Amino acid sequence: MNSSEARRYARVAGVLVILSIFAGGFGESFVPGKLIAAGDFHETGVRVASSLGLFRAGFFAYTIEAACDLALTAIFYLLLRPVSRPLALISAFFGLFGTATFAVGEIFYYVAALPLMDAHFAASLSPDARTRFAYLCLKLYGTVFNMFTGFYGIDVMLRGYLFFRSGYFPRVLGGLLLLGGAGFVLKNLCVVLAPQYDSMLLVLPNFVAMIGMAVWLSIKGIDQNRWNRVRAHNREVQEQA
Repeated sequence: MNSSEARRYARVAGVLVILSIFAGGFGESFVPGKLIAAGDFHETGVRVASSLGLFRAGFFAYTIEAACDLALTAIFYLLLRPVSRPLALISAFFGLFGTATFAVGEIFYYVAALPLMDAHFAASLSPDARTRFAYLCLKLYGTVFNMFTGFYGIDVMLRGYLFFRSGYFPRVLGGLLLLGGAGFVLKNLCVVLAPQYDSMLLVLPNFVAMIGMAVWLSIKGIDQNRWNRVRAHNREVQEQA
């Protein structure tokens, strides 16, 4: 891949990061925040029942985010393999696992509204059981996500390290990604080992890193001169080997 192609892929990645931020913010934060009443299964069931359109929109937003994340995993592998092919590949696998496990959580999210979408299923449950079912599914959705955030965090940390080493991406961006990934790993540890210390503030550094990455990649892409130097160096090493 030449430098022009790499720059084009980087800019596409910037656009995908922007889409992922908006879709993820809507589907993972705004909609669940509107629908889930903490500790109140009856109110949660009522909210889901009265906002089925919003519920569906939240799930659709997630599918957009997941598609962006999968595409970004492939693009970043291509952009970062000149730095270290093994680490870029390991990062990609952690990214795919993180997306897959969150998809499992989203299954519970979607199933929460099943009594509202399937009359035969609804007929098998009492009104009270329907509200409890919706609340339980939404709790499982959040639990599955929180249990595996560390895998996503490892992907982000590896990506940050490769950004830092690359020379054709800003080192400050690599540092932000390292901090962002560490926040997700720490959140995972808190959820499993010390739930009393779990906080959404732990993922704030990653949000800052994503904003920085979206701006830089969509406008600048990569430093093409440094990309060419890295590629030339890799060719020399391969020839000498």
